[in-house]
Amino acid sequence: MALFVIADLHLGFGVQKPMDIFGPQWSDHDRQLEKNWLELIEPDDTVLIPGDISWAINLDEALPDLLFLERLPGRKILSRGNHDYWWSSLAKMEQFCREHAIHTLDFLRNNSFPVSADWLVCGARGWILPGDPVYGSSDEKIYQREAGRFKLSLDSAAKLRQPGQRLLACLHYPPVGRDDRPNAFTDLMLAYAVDACVYGHIHGQPAGSADISLPGRISCFLTAADYLGFVPMRLQSRDESPKTAATGPF
Repeated sequence: MALFVIADLHLGFGVQKPMDIFGPQWSDHDRQLEKNWLELIEPDDTVLIPGDISWAINLDEALPDLLFLERLPGRKILSRGNHDYWWSSLAKMEQFCREHAIHTLDFLRNNSFPVSADWLVCGARGWILPGDPVYGSSDEKIYQREAGRFKLSLDSAAKLRQPGQRLLACLHYPPVGRDDRPNAFTDLMLAYAVDACVYGHIHGQPAGSADISLPGRISCFLTAADYLGFVPMRLQSRDESPKTAATGPF
């Protein structure tokens, strides 16, 4: 029952959105992802996908992408990215999945999910942070709203968390800005004793260049698909030694 993470799949089976315009590494990226997924993921594993899942603009357009994920092994926990315009209310997404016999997808929206005795997952989309050069007055409202949603997810996790269970925060946007200043998301992670954070959104980073640590020993890991070479990153369990566990924190 391993836990894996990979963000920014940018699937487009229902729309015309070729990804190789962003670089040769994106050529046939869906096939790369499928091949690596099938080699790594077992049916009882869980894969966390922190946003930018599909280029679709509504659920009907997203259906081929959701069915692609459904056919892959494992449970998938999805959270929203800035390009997920198809994202809707939790009730609508769950109903849509029932109507189309999609049974292996869960949606992270103001809630949390126990993955195992070792891991509990919470999160939100996040947003551009104060202090960023492009942060404007219109961003403040969204920033505060996303922080509120993150708190709702953390509150949910606090009710479910068992002794010894590690709390993993899932954000699409990075949890810190270019100036490394504290913000609403880092403050909440410290207040709720988050153990680690995974995020996406950032593309074109050299391998190994984007892992950071926050005060309180919160390790943060970039998990964008191109950064990972389209190979889901496995998070190590407490009972695994570094020699037996795949890449990931702890």
